[in-house]
Amino acid sequence: VNDAPALKAADCGVAMGITGTEVSKEAAKMVLADDNFATIVIAVREGRRVWDNLRKLLIFNLPVNFAQGFSIWWGYVVGFEQAPLTAIQVLYVNMVTACTMGMSLAVEPAEPGVMNKPPRRIGKRLLGKLVLWRCVFVCVILVILVLGMYEWALSTVPEEYSADKKVNLARAEAFNVLVFCEIGYCLTTRFIKMSTFHPRVFTGNYVIFLTMFLTAGMQVFITYVPGVQWFFNMPDGIMPISWARVFVCMFVVYGIVEIEKRLVDPIMMPIIRPCFGWIYSHSPKFFKLDPEEDEHDKKARVRRESLTGSQQLDSAAGTPTHAGGSPVVLGRTSATYGVAVTLAASGGAVRTASGRLTELTTTAGDLTRGGSGALPAADGKPDVKLTLEDAAKVQRQGSNKKVALADQ
Repeated sequence: VNDAPALKAADCGVAMGITGTEVSKEAAKMVLADDNFATIVIAVREGRRVWDNLRKLLIFNLPVNFAQGFSIWWGYVVGFEQAPLTAIQVLYVNMVTACTMGMSLAVEPAEPGVMNKPPRRIGKRLLGKLVLWRCVFVCVILVILVLGMYEWALSTVPEEYSADKKVNLARAEAFNVLVFCEIGYCLTTRFIKMSTFHPRVFTGNYVIFLTMFLTAGMQVFITYVPGVQWFFNMPDGIMPISWARVFVCMFVVYGIVEIEKRLVDPIMMPIIRPCFGWIYSHSPKFFKLDPEEDEHDKKARVRRESLTGSQQLDSAAGTPTHAGGSPVVLGRTSATYGVAVTLAASGGAVRTASGRLTELTTTAGDLTRGGSGALPAADGKPDVKLTLEDAAKVQRQGSNKKVALADQ
């Protein structure tokens, strides 16, 4: 962990903060200030928590913001004479939800079992397929409920009311439906895939409940306080029966999203992944998130390509082989593989390595193993599988049969 070249080549180089050299600290991506390896576990846990919380913010904010705009747009598409929401109402929802419930998701503790998850795929995007799907799914639900309650309110307002008063009452109901549906959705967003029908939802983050009650209280305040309600285009408040529809819509959003969580992995994602993959592959280059491959992505791609194909792990020698049994040519190696060397008349080439032994080279055309001679390969070139002990024996045989061990 204090070898600067190795730190530079690693996905996440770790250097010692006290005993490490300045060169290794500059090359590393992580520096242990206390020189305690247990700190790495804490750092990984915190990093996974931050990653999950960023996804929760996107999962919550994106569908809510899209629903506001699409509610107005679809209102005109379906033939509403007036927009279901006004500009000041949309701005209020943006400010309140982003500054209260949205920010409270940023302080969520780590989900149970976060350290039992496998490492994320290298190059995984923050705005992944699950986030995009949840955004589309919830946005559609919110738009349907807002437009449906707006139309329902218009049809249930007494006929003796004026046209302006009918629109104001319908807008007040649609406005409250949007905000209270966001409250229900915020609660279920605390866990990306885990269910909130569990006592754990009441522990860990009390800030989110404070923001939910604060948002609900502010909503009642601007709906009924004179002067304030006029500023938000609700001079007549809201009808009592409308509150029943508002709370029903809130629980509908909460319940539908909870059901979606149970079905997203076994049913929906096998369908969604190919669809999003096809859309992304046929998108223009300027529309893609990563049109150019950076250095880190290139190294990750080379590593993946080197370990793909028809490879299987030779249980006897720990060497990856093709289905036919011949050694696989690998540009990058894994620490779980053994050592396999293919020798030619002019020299040899390393295929895999074990542990810190990552490269083997030879200048000999004839290399013996235990005195039995080189093993002939199918193409006539001798293939030899060496262990670390075998390599050390060959080194002691002299310069004609010298094997140089190079550490990566």
